[in-house]
Amino acid sequence: MKKKVLDFLRDSGLKIDGDKVLMFLIKSSSLTEAQAETILIEYASQFNGKKLDTVARASIREVSKGAYARTKAQAINNIRQSIYTIMLLRYLGILSDEELAKLMEAAEKLGKGEIEEGLELLHSMT
Repeated sequence: MKKKVLDFLRDSGLKIDGDKVLMFLIKSSSLTEAQAETILIEYASQFNGKKLDTVARASIREVSKGAYARTKAQAINNIRQSIYTIMLLRYLGILSDEELAKLMEAAEKLGKGEIEEGLELLHSMT
């Protein structure tokens, strides 16, 4: 993750430091690193109450306004597809209540900084 992006995220109050777990999760997700950066910039812009325009947000990633907008749209589409995939698997009974609960527990543990426990739960599902 670009230093300029990480600095902006930290300055916005997000506890993100580009650690190995973050990079592992990004690489294992359906988002590219650029898409993850863009979504994080969008979230941080709302989180800190600063109203940054698209040009300002794009400059954090050092890309044009158009490239930023395309990357944002692609990220949102990938997130939407991931949500629908989980819903489909749940609807078909492929993803059980227990597995869904494990997924939520793993996310909660990672969010609390209980990295090893969270990753262990995650790996037990995949």
